[in-house]
Amino acid sequence: MARRGGGWGRRVTERVLLPFTGPAEVTGPVVGRPASETEQRRETELRSTLERVVGPDGRTYVVERPAED
Repeated sequence: MARRGGGWGRRVTERVLLPFTGPAEVTGPVVGRPASETEQRRETELRSTLERVVGPDGRTYVVERPAED
């Protein structure tokens, strides 16, 4: 059975450290690099041939677009 409250370590963290340090940062301040021409062409091709669909269960998946006749 799981304990409630988390123990003394969690209490120390929440009461002493978090007010001064704040929550952990998920990302750093570094911004990504710009996409190359090859990557941009590939992205355009994929977006024109594939389609993102949300299923009845809420999951998102990618399917091929139907061929236009």
